[in-house]
Amino acid sequence: MAAIQINEQFCEDNCPGPQRGVLPLRDFSLACGLKLDNGALAWQSWGPQHAPAVIVLGGISAGRDVAGWWSAQCGSGLALDPRHLRLISIDWIGGSDASSGPRNDEEFVPVDSLDQAHAILLLLNHLGIAQVDAVVGSSYGGCVGQHLASLLGGRLNHLVVIGAAHRASPWALALRTLQRAGVESARTPQDRRSALARARQLAVLGYRTPTELECRFGESDPSSGVLRWLAAHGERFVSRFSAASFLCLSRSLDHHQCDAASIRAETTVVAINEDLLVPISLARDFVRQIGSHARLAAISSPYGHDAFIKEESAISSILRSSLATEISA
Repeated sequence: MAAIQINEQFCEDNCPGPQRGVLPLRDFSLACGLKLDNGALAWQSWGPQHAPAVIVLGGISAGRDVAGWWSAQCGSGLALDPRHLRLISIDWIGGSDASSGPRNDEEFVPVDSLDQAHAILLLLNHLGIAQVDAVVGSSYGGCVGQHLASLLGGRLNHLVVIGAAHRASPWALALRTLQRAGVESARTPQDRRSALARARQLAVLGYRTPTELECRFGESDPSSGVLRWLAAHGERFVSRFSAASFLCLSRSLDHHQCDAASIRAETTVVAINEDLLVPISLARDFVRQIGSHARLAAISSPYGHDAFIKEESAISSILRSSLATEISA
């Protein structure tokens, strides 16, 4: 049986804190053909046990603490409210948190977005959740959510994909290849740490837009403006993420491929017009391939790919609209 820990903290309105556990993944087959002999999937369940179940998945640096990385949407009175919903989330396999992943910064087995979805399916079965009201996935989580929707079939009511499509765009592939190149060529632990910081800085530039940076830093001294901002992002990332985890999950993003036609659930694809990583044309093609039960919700934001974090009101409105039928059912 999986180990279960109860968080004794309570949010406002006496909403109980999250329940956490670790699900053993024994002889877990990966898409690459290898197996995790003694794997583990760290999970969190937040909300009443019999409330409508919503799977919440974020980017490669997001984990099971959804109130931490998505505090604008997950919490009492927000679009994803644990007083009325059971929010299920995980730490990524291959990441730097409590699920199986690289240890001592050593190379880890290749992990596909499909592998993450298979592990979540095992978790749902372990928790006795037969019907899932919604899967909400942003960025890498949107890639995993697509596969999970295909695996769940009629067990899923609604899929919400934010800032992701059925495949990686050439621009995103090229940018991530350059990010990884510096890390892969580093020979010492200190060099890898420095290269990882630079990789994160490149990634952040891809998440945002030139318009946002000009408005924010255009008149400031670069050393105290945009360059200091980049340095802070790099330092923050290397303090909690290993180079091996970054390489594993970055490659997983690049290799993502989903048969969109296999998604049966009602689907909302949220695209950002200014997103450099997932162009609006790719999002439209994704919706077309899913079929008539999919809709595109396009928004504009100077934050580009990071709009799912920054555009709190617009994303909240889309989530509330998408989940309204399930919540009221």
